[in-house]
Amino acid sequence: MNLIKKRESGLTLVEMLTAVSVIIILGGASYAVFNTAINTYHLAESKLIQAQRVRFALDHISTDLSQIQADTSDEMLTIFSQDSPTAAGDTDILSFVTLVKTDPELFAEQLRVRKSTMQTTQTLPLSDVRRVVYYVGQKIPLEMRQNETFIPPPYTASEVPGQNASEEEALTLYRIVTTSLDPELVVDAFMNSGSIPQVDDSGAPIHFEVSPLINGVVNFDLKYYDAEAPYESWTQTDAIPLVVQILLSVIDEEAKQTAESQTYTRAPGELPPGALTQSIMVHLPPSANAE
Repeated sequence: MNLIKKRESGLTLVEMLTAVSVIIILGGASYAVFNTAINTYHLAESKLIQAQRVRFALDHISTDLSQIQADTSDEMLTIFSQDSPTAAGDTDILSFVTLVKTDPELFAEQLRVRKSTMQTTQTLPLSDVRRVVYYVGQKIPLEMRQNETFIPPPYTASEVPGQNASEEEALTLYRIVTTSLDPELVVDAFMNSGSIPQVDDSGAPIHFEVSPLINGVVNFDLKYYDAEAPYESWTQTDAIPLVVQILLSVIDEEAKQTAESQTYTRAPGELPPGALTQSIMVHLPPSANAE
């Protein structure tokens, strides 16, 4: 009796394990490439958003400086500046008088006050001349910003090497617009007491508005130039700078960092990894430098 041997078709165990290994390797490589592409996309998008936020803040400062109202013979129209270097970065202060767009709500409020006092005299438009203040302060919650009587004070550096850098991410660049032109009444009192006076020396009410321009500020550095040299702050009362340079550095607050990257391991003044820096030079109008 002849035995007919039939060859069985299929894969051996070794072939099956080899095929599975190849599939796993290809899948892992594909995932690595895809994950790298996604991370690159998110990083590029984050940098773009950061750049837009910085440009928004710099445009505000540039617009105000381009319409500065300065006069060396009038103490109300003087420039106030303060250089505030810290171990983590500069938190300078700048204040000057400029032309701003008048808020329509001011007219409505003035009309309401006149009607409540039964006065029928016509309300005159409020002047668009304002004193603005740019400074860096702690980030505050939205519900606290809605309280018009609360204004975050200027930031005073307290970090030491090795301290957690979470506070660094909580700094915000603020813009204050006020109807009081007196730098001593507004700026000095604000920095010393953390609050802006409600009335001026004549008893007239002072209107002020504080707006957060950008969060995640790690460096806000201002330099002033005349025909001779740059200055870290402008203290001259008999002249106006020709050019003001603004340097602003921010970090992405939404970026998740490891605990290792949240400590101060860099040299004093060195920006943290991932910080975006932009700078702008603003030439003051010739009228501001007229003798």
